[in-house]
Amino acid sequence: MTIKRTMLAGLVVWTGALSLFAADAAMKPVATIGDTAISQTELERAVGSRLTRIRTEEYTVRRAVLDDMVATRLLDAEAARRHINVEELIKTEVDAKIVEPNRTDLEPVYEGISDRFPGQTKEQAIEQIADGMRRQRIADRRAELIKQLRAAAGVKINLEPPRVAVKAEGPSRGNADAPVTIVEFSDFECPFCSRAAATLQQIEKVYGNEIRLVFRDYPLASHRTAKRAAEAAHCADDQGKFWEMHERMFGKGGGPITDGDIDRFAAQIKLVPDQFASCLASGKYKDAFRASQEEGYHAGVISTPSFFINGRMVIGAAPFETFAGVIDEELERAGIAPNRVRQPKVVEAERSR
Repeated sequence: MTIKRTMLAGLVVWTGALSLFAADAAMKPVATIGDTAISQTELERAVGSRLTRIRTEEYTVRRAVLDDMVATRLLDAEAARRHINVEELIKTEVDAKIVEPNRTDLEPVYEGISDRFPGQTKEQAIEQIADGMRRQRIADRRAELIKQLRAAAGVKINLEPPRVAVKAEGPSRGNADAPVTIVEFSDFECPFCSRAAATLQQIEKVYGNEIRLVFRDYPLASHRTAKRAAEAAHCADDQGKFWEMHERMFGKGGGPITDGDIDRFAAQIKLVPDQFASCLASGKYKDAFRASQEEGYHAGVISTPSFFINGRMVIGAAPFETFAGVIDEELERAGIAPNRVRQPKVVEAERSR
């Protein structure tokens, strides 16, 4: 008993010394300006969430490797259960269950994208399309097998993603009590934001009341008309038509948005002309973007579009599958089984290119 007490006392002393060392390191200056010091703690406070992008990228790499490790062990276990090797399991459960692309189905696909195969005969192009489809179907079937094995084994991922607290303020649509909130920092002149807008529409159709979308302004300095466009969108919001203006602006596909464009869009969505013109002339929303832009910057936003799904950062015009993966995880975390209305199908020929 005396030995145990001695060991416990030693552990307490060691732990206390470690805490003092950590506290001392936090207070140690990382820079001095004459007699003034900047401590590690002050630096960390100033950095705040600006490292979110790096931490998110690190998490993405770790998660991909972890998922590969889980998949490998699941396949090994399933093969062992069947008394076969993994190669035989893949042949049985993946390769043998793939439907080969049909020539009849490939003809119209080729006709629609024939310009993408310069210098190739029709036969060569169709073979390339078929090969791409075949590889995609194999990848999809393997992913489905892994999903089934994960469900049967009760796999639980405990790796925590980095999160940032961003305010869900600004124009929004969707269920106010949705378990998943997507906050988007965007720029109306940004072509990638325009591409992402179409993806978000797919997400809204698929997840319905399970998500809420919030739009926040982040006009880039290099986009000279982005601030004016944001101002016009807020003026449209005064008449309850922010999203209609949002869709017209992003429908242009990116690039400068002129006053002529704004006037045309306003007419298309039937804004009251005098009220809209008066709003723009008053400068009422000229600086409305600043608070949103500043918060986005401190949250780690340096490019558009940038999204925070329940605080988890997604950078750029990511594909539907990327958003869906995060949304599904957040729903599961909330104890809700993902119930997609209909997952948009990516054309196999597009994937093969």
